Amino acid sequence: MEFELKRTYRSSGTNGALWYDGTLICHTIELPWKDNEANISCIPEGRYLLEKRITHERGFHLILKSVPGRSWILIHAANDAQTELEGCIAPVSELTGIGKGIRSSEAMDKLLEVFEEAQENQNHIYITIKEKSAMNILERVKKPTPKLFRKLRTVGLILAAAGGAILGAPITLPAGLITVAGYLTVGASVLTAVSQVTVDDEVKIPPLPEVKNKGDASPR
Repeated sequence: MEFELKRTYRSSGTNGALWYDGTLICHTIELPWKDNEANISCIPEGRYLLEKRITHERGFHLILKSVPGRSWILIHAANDAQTELEGCIAPVSELTGIGKGIRSSEAMDKLLEVFEEAQENQNHIYITIKEKSAMNILERVKKPTPKLFRKLRTVGLILAAAGGAILGAPITLPAGLITVAGYLTVGASVLTAVSQVTVDDEVKIPPLPEVKNKGDASPR
């Protein structure tokens, strides 16, 4: 078992979701990808050893070992990647924008708690960083549908049923009405299919428990 960070890249920053053993721990914020240039870029994707450390400035936090071309890459509290990070990763409880979030110290406490529990069962703990992959069709269908598209899906089903009823009527109907019913059925089917695979991709994180201050430094 190891940590897994799934990133979404944007020109102004990088957002992510941090998982451990299939459980979502928190969101993350980072600088945008700029060819691994020191101080202005997030680090390359890869698998890195994680270690816990403490300093007077930041309190308890994590460090990634053997990052290509970079040094002192940490996971520490911060709420704005552009003003508070120089290549490090910051956990946040909630994303508020690209490279921005809130309640980072709370998320850091939760991450450290999970890390400490993991240390009880294994000597070395790793994190794999990769781009968030596109969903396949099965995953997309299983995802929740946004409220608007649930309504459109219902409308599509009603229209499809109406068109089918007209086409299957036991009496002779005008040719124009039959043609309209055919178009109605096809359009309704497309509307229903599109609505079904339009997903709400927002990840919900359960409320963070109350934790005691572990000496975590204020974001800088």
